[in-house]
Amino acid sequence: MSTASTKLIVQDLPGIDETTQVTRAPEDTDNVPNVDARYLHLKTREQVGTQATVGEAMIFCVAGNVDVLVRRQHYSLGPNQLLHVAAGSPFRLEAEDESAVLITTLSKEKKTTPEVAISTPASREEKDTVQEALEETFPASDPPSYNSTIT
Repeated sequence: MSTASTKLIVQDLPGIDETTQVTRAPEDTDNVPNVDARYLHLKTREQVGTQATVGEAMIFCVAGNVDVLVRRQHYSLGPNQLLHVAAGSPFRLEAEDESAVLITTLSKEKKTTPEVAISTPASREEKDTVQEALEETFPASDPPSYNSTIT
């Protein structure tokens, strides 16, 4: 296909930014997880906002380079690299240059991920402050309190 010296033009990839069809082999449908796959074209500095999946997530870098933040740990993915994200772990990814990524989630739940929100941050420092605040409060560990003395 291509060599390391060949520049891949991301926007020319077939199926990029289109609904990704998931085909299932015939199996016991009671034990088969729900699958959601999103094949995305990200421009330089664009990001997929913080989200957490009910199930596991696999982030595959098809082309370009992306930085993935999972629980305050940064992972740099290049072409043909894959990152596994544990169930319930919030993650955010940012394209370091024009990139194509495939985000796949597996879950027993009906809905695996919210709609992907792509944005271009104002600055990396500002983004990290916001991300840190989100991670400190996500997920909420204490249920709302109830005061029975109010009448």
